[in-house]
Amino acid sequence: MLVEQEYHQILSLGEGYYSPHYQPILDVGNRNIIGYEVLGRALAPESQEYHSLGYHFHNPDTDTVRLVHIDRIIREKAIKHLKETGLKTKMFLNMMPNFLSMVYSGEVLDIKRLHVLHLVEKYEINPADIVLEITEDKFEGNIEKLLYIVSVFRERGIKIAVDDLGVGFSNLERIGYIHPDIMKVDIKIMRESLNRRSFKNVLAAISEMSQRLGSQLLFEGVETEEELYLALSMGANLLQGFYFSKPSLDFQDKKRFSKTLKDSLEKFSGLRFLEILENLKKEKFFSDLFTDTFKQISADSPENMARSLEEKLGELPKEATSVLVCDLQGYQVTPTFQRDAYGLPWAKLLTEIGNNYAWKPFFIRHKAESFHSNRLWGFTEPIHDIDAKRQYVLFTLNLGSDYVLVLRLDWDSI
Repeated sequence: MLVEQEYHQILSLGEGYYSPHYQPILDVGNRNIIGYEVLGRALAPESQEYHSLGYHFHNPDTDTVRLVHIDRIIREKAIKHLKETGLKTKMFLNMMPNFLSMVYSGEVLDIKRLHVLHLVEKYEINPADIVLEITEDKFEGNIEKLLYIVSVFRERGIKIAVDDLGVGFSNLERIGYIHPDIMKVDIKIMRESLNRRSFKNVLAAISEMSQRLGSQLLFEGVETEEELYLALSMGANLLQGFYFSKPSLDFQDKKRFSKTLKDSLEKFSGLRFLEILENLKKEKFFSDLFTDTFKQISADSPENMARSLEEKLGELPKEATSVLVCDLQGYQVTPTFQRDAYGLPWAKLLTEIGNNYAWKPFFIRHKAESFHSNRLWGFTEPIHDIDAKRQYVLFTLNLGSDYVLVLRLDWDSI
C-alpha cells in the first residue's frame, strides 16, 4: 500500500521520478506483440516502488494543470525511448478528451499545441505507429472541437481507439461520433460476462458493432484462460492483460508469447468446433422432428390449420413452449398455443390473431432463404428472454406455399 506521505507527494515529484511502463498488445492473427500501451508510473522516493498514476488522472479533485504536465513528461519519455530503440512497433497513448479541450479553448486550433504531433515530428516517428486512446468516463467539452482535433490526428496518419468501452461517455455516443479504428473492451464488462448472460450478450453486440464499423476489437485486462477464451469467442483481434504480461519498463521480444497464444488458439478452436457441431446436431434433430410432426398439417385454411395444430400439441417435445402460424405477409392467422413449462396445459391465445411479424429479422430472413434456396426451415440464434431469464430459439417452417409456422424452443433446457 502507498503510505500517506508518499500518496500526497506523488504529484509533486521531480521529472526523473515519472516513467512510462509498457504493456504488450498481441495480434491474434500472427500471435506477435504488435504494440504497447503506455502507462504512467511514479517512483515513490521512500519505498522505491513504482505506483500507478491512474487514480490521479481520474480523480476530479486533482490539479489538472499538474496532471497535463506529468502526462507530457511520460509521453515524451515513451516516444523518445521508441526512437532510441529503433523498434518497429505501435505505441498506444491515452488521451483524455477534457485534456484535449484545454488546448482548444479559442475559436481557432493552434496545431502546435497538440503535444503528440510535436513529439512525432521532433523524434521523427512514423505517425502510423501511434494509436491515441480516447479515454474518459465523462466529457464536458465541445464535441465538435473534439471531433476536429481527432480529424487533425487522423489526417496525419495517427490511428484512433476508444478506450474503456462501456463506461460513461465512451458508450455509443463516442463510437458514433469518432468511428474508431480500434475499440477497447472494458475489463469490468468482460469479467461480469463470465457470470451474467446479459453482459455476454452486450459483448456479442459490441463484437458485431465492431465488425460493421470495420474497427479492430481489443480486449484488455485478460488475466485467465477463461477470459482469453471469452475474448476469442467474441472475435477479438487484439489482446492485452496480465495473462501475458504486466506493464514493464522496457519492450519485449515480439515473439515472446507466440507459443502460449498458439496453444490457447488451438485449444479454443477445438472446443469451439465441438460446440458449434453440437448446436448443428441439435438443429438437425429438431428440424427432422418438427418437419415430420407438421407434415400433415392442413394448409388449406387458417381454421383447419388451427385445428390440426391443436391436435399436434401432445406430440411436441418438452422444449417447445409456443407455436403459431403466419401467412407470407407476416400476419398471424392461428391462435398462439403456449405453455409456461413442460407438463402444464397449453393455453390458446386468440387475441394475438392478426399480429404482424413481417418486420421481424427472423421472418424476413426465413422468407429470403426460402425464396433464394428453397429452404423449408430455419433457426434463429439464441435470444434472451428478459422475463424468464432464459435463452430460446425460434424455429420456422414452411406449411405449403402460403404459410409459415413459428415455434419457440427453450434452448437452455436442451
